Amino acid sequence: MGTPYVKVQSVFHSKPQEKKALPEGLEEQFFINAVGDFETDLYPLHILEDNGLQEDLTNSEIQVIGLLMYKHYLERELDRILKLNNIIGRDIKTTGLGDSKSNTNKRLESLQEEIDKKISKLKPLTFD
Repeated sequence: MGTPYVKVQSVFHSKPQEKKALPEGLEEQFFINAVGDFETDLYPLHILEDNGLQEDLTNSEIQVIGLLMYKHYLERELDRILKLNNIIGRDIKTTGLGDSKSNTNKRLESLQEEIDKKISKLKPLTFD
């Protein structure tokens, strides 16, 4: 039966507080990147034509892929903030971008720790 894309998408949509629309195709790219990250740490997945996954994933695995999508979103946001920071330069205190950069970076680090813990728990235990 597989895992529908909408399940992973729901986890991703539950994270960002902003309601601005992402450029077309960007969310799909976050998904592809997240699946790649998942495959690097755990096991291969097969993306279907409708962006669903051929494999039946557990809720924990779906959550990890959704969080990985959000990680890629936050990396993009941090990059946007850094670029704005470079353009505005000295006006950081008046615009509050310094706080945005710091907060986004902290959230990204915290999210990475959460993802690492979840992936660690999903890995099979092997004793030789």
